[in-house]
Amino acid sequence: MSKEMVGAAIMATFVVAGLLLLAAMKSGHADELQRLAKHQKRLSDKAPVDGTENIFAQQRADYLSKVLAQAGLEAKYDTIKTQWIMTTIGSAITLMILAFFASPDLLILGLILGAPAGAAGFIMYLNRLAKQRQDKMTEQLPQVLESMVSALRAGSPIMETFKVLSETAPDPIRSEFKRALISLQLGKSFREALSEMSTRIRTPDFKLLTQAVYISQDVGANLADVVATIAEAIRERFKLRDFMNSLTAQGKATAGFIGVLPYGITALTYVMTPGYMIPFFNHPIARLVFIGLILWEFIGFWILMKITTFEV
Repeated sequence: MSKEMVGAAIMATFVVAGLLLLAAMKSGHADELQRLAKHQKRLSDKAPVDGTENIFAQQRADYLSKVLAQAGLEAKYDTIKTQWIMTTIGSAITLMILAFFASPDLLILGLILGAPAGAAGFIMYLNRLAKQRQDKMTEQLPQVLESMVSALRAGSPIMETFKVLSETAPDPIRSEFKRALISLQLGKSFREALSEMSTRIRTPDFKLLTQAVYISQDVGANLADVVATIAEAIRERFKLRDFMNSLTAQGKATAGFIGVLPYGITALTYVMTPGYMIPFFNHPIARLVFIGLILWEFIGFWILMKITTFEV
């Protein structure tokens, strides 16, 4: 039996094993999901609830649930977990196919690199969504704090202020205040609900707000003045951040140019003189060296971007 047939048989075995694994996982939880669906239907007939409240049906503490909570997608935990598994398997199969056509000897290497690459890539995508949501909430925080100051100076208690913000604040920060209210309605203490909110809004400014609320509850400080000071500090920090971004714009542009230059030179050389590059790509060891060079260049580009990026 030739190497091509052995490689194809191994690849088909992995594909069938992955499909059987997904089918087993789905069938093993089919009865439980059916019971939960019936129970949810009975509850919705009595008192309809939205997707935010369904999050509290089960508490999870794994890494995926934390990332989804920061991205505002915790209610879609089961769906995204399935997508994560499918992406991992699909990435492994795709890389195995590419490695098989490049060289049958690289089939196992494609499997070894494909599955971690797919899993890590999906997590990086979720972290990117979470960061975008966190940045948006950080931008909305000064406006929310000013509304809180107005409500507190009008004589509203902190609980009533949170209720107003859960109805009037812009998305996505409004959903966090709404979720905190739902936690309070389910019997959690105010400190516990605020602490959970602080873990989902991972910004130092909101942590300052939580500490201000704690101090106000313990010693009876003027919470409105403290919150107003925090809002002013956040606005000044935003001004400093924009000033630093303008100073480092040239460095970032230089880092981007240096990072893209090797890939551009390689592509241009391949287009203009393909006979010079084709022997290199046809050698199996040269392909591995080329992959290593790409990864090394990517690491260097990442370091350059980190050097020219300042957290304010």
